[in-house]
Amino acid sequence: MKNKIQILLLLLMCVDIYAQRTVNACGEVEYVAPETQTLAEAKQTAITQARLKAIADEFGTIVSQTNTTTMHNSNGKSENSFNSFSENEVRGIWISDTKEPEVSVMYRNDMMVIHAKVCGQVREQKRETVELQVKPLNKGIESTLFKNNDRFSVSFKSAASGYVAVFIRDDNNDIVNVMMPYEDSDGNAREVKSNKEYVFLCTQDSEYPYAEETILTTSKSIENNTLIVVFSQKKFHISLSNMGEFVPEVENSKFQKWLHNLRVYDTTVQVEEIVLTIKK
Repeated sequence: MKNKIQILLLLLMCVDIYAQRTVNACGEVEYVAPETQTLAEAKQTAITQARLKAIADEFGTIVSQTNTTTMHNSNGKSENSFNSFSENEVRGIWISDTKEPEVSVMYRNDMMVIHAKVCGQVREQKRETVELQVKPLNKGIESTLFKNNDRFSVSFKSAASGYVAVFIRDDNNDIVNVMMPYEDSDGNAREVKSNKEYVFLCTQDSEYPYAEETILTTSKSIENNTLIVVFSQKKFHISLSNMGEFVPEVENSKFQKWLHNLRVYDTTVQVEEIVLTIKK
């Protein structure tokens, strides 16, 4: 009986590994950006949609849906609608890029069209992801637009308990800043409870160790940063330096390698990215 149980467990492990196989895939889309989007936001949206298309082409979708772009004139003004895959509809996740995304910008009928092509590693994922609510806050109000020295925080809520970390990538110098876990946490991701709203990176947060509020700054007329929120239902640790120690900032290439490894070994990892615009 004992031998039969061991064989059964091995078979189940083999089935699980197969169900979560990792392969290389490429995706390509044209995204028609609405007037309300900045160029940086439109590029990021196009890259995200290309990644989702690559996953959908490789593993399929949970519900049947296709990418369609429709343009029409209304009262002399061009309008467009874009239907696309969402992260909850594809049967897999994007692990990491195998090469830099190719992005080009063109204008068609006075509308900005972003062409994006991506190649990377994708993993089949047959379970549904956890619903996350991530909101960047400017002085406590949801916004992606900031002025120099505006107060910044992040609202977070998850449908399941787990662990979360918050990063900001400076898209000018390709540096990723570790915003949370805070410096006194030894790099351990923050534990969160299900269906509870948190506000991070401000004195409203009981675990925030600093006396002053977090602010966003820029010396340029305008710049873009990317808010990156990593959530997992399992404990994880931030160790990004060569010595395996927690550091407050790291090169994007090292960050992406860390994130890739985390996603490979933890199938519950989810990543939310939001472009922030800062004006002087």
